Amino acid sequence: MAATGIFGGRRYRIVWTAVVGFLLLAGCGAAILLISPTTCLMTFVMGAGTVGSVYLSAGMADGQPARHVARQVVKWSLRSGVLTLAVCGYAVTAGWTTIALLLAVVATAPYVVTRLWTPASTVEQYSDEELCLAWCLSTAALESAATDEQRLAITATRLSYLDELERRQPEKFAAWLETSPQATADPSDFFIRTDHHTASD
Repeated sequence: MAATGIFGGRRYRIVWTAVVGFLLLAGCGAAILLISPTTCLMTFVMGAGTVGSVYLSAGMADGQPARHVARQVVKWSLRSGVLTLAVCGYAVTAGWTTIALLLAVVATAPYVVTRLWTPASTVEQYSDEELCLAWCLSTAALESAATDEQRLAITATRLSYLDELERRQPEKFAAWLETSPQATADPSDFFIRTDHHTASD
């Protein structure tokens, strides 16, 4: 589990997100500098429109609330548009090396790394930090689930994380619940940081 703690923890997730953000900015910058504005706009619209239409169709088919569907469509459309534009920028400057870069980004993603390092782990084997990370990652997975079956499976997994946290640290679990946390809330401050709610005498 040590490898997971190094490569799947919150610090790794922050570093990975920062690096990917920089790569996206660099790729978009290259595209804007080397490709015509019209082509850049068309590339962005094509990437955003393709993924946005998929999320719109899936959300309407599942009967999800219109507000939730709209948020998902906007979020993933923007992300996909930026990603598509960045890929075009790298394709112009790096050629086929772009494929290797994409594979490296996917292979080092926190969720992928966690799964690779702990293929047969159960929640009982997770450290407190890994449980909190798994809870946060499952939030994104639940938001992007396309079917009711997927949502039910992810929800059951999330409940197992909560049950394990409560079993280990019932007092901290109760204190966390008293804050009325949202489903997207990160419980790390309550279960990992020992100085939480510590008052000076």
